[in-house]
Amino acid sequence: MLAWVLEHAGMSPGFLIGGVPQNFSVSARLGATPFFVVEADEYDSAFFDKRSKFVHYRPRTAILNNLEFDHADIFPDLAAIERQFHHLVRTIPSEGLVIHPTTEPALQKVIEMGCWTPVQTTGAGGQWQVKLLSADGSRFEV
Repeated sequence: MLAWVLEHAGMSPGFLIGGVPQNFSVSARLGATPFFVVEADEYDSAFFDKRSKFVHYRPRTAILNNLEFDHADIFPDLAAIERQFHHLVRTIPSEGLVIHPTTEPALQKVIEMGCWTPVQTTGAGGQWQVKLLSADGSRFEV
């Protein structure tokens, strides 16, 4: 979604997305601006590197949407995934930004493990909120 928002704003971002989205004809491209969007998750990198793929990307900004027990073939429990997210958060520089929803207690727990990057929150009680202006969601205010 972020890649499409940037595209629609005329920013022509580069991106790497897990599948081919409906609004682009490819799953990856180099952009014409410094913006590059990566859809990433906690799955391991390779049979010889069990760290999550996303710790290798070194983002400046991370939008963390959710954290749940997934990939039971790789992780024994939710705490193991939380540790991987903590490793990710610790790769983001102090001049970067971490954004996460207030409705995800596991993500809040990750932040509380230690984060030297500014954090902003979304959702009820967060710094960023959306107010629906129409019942179908076609009009809203941020």
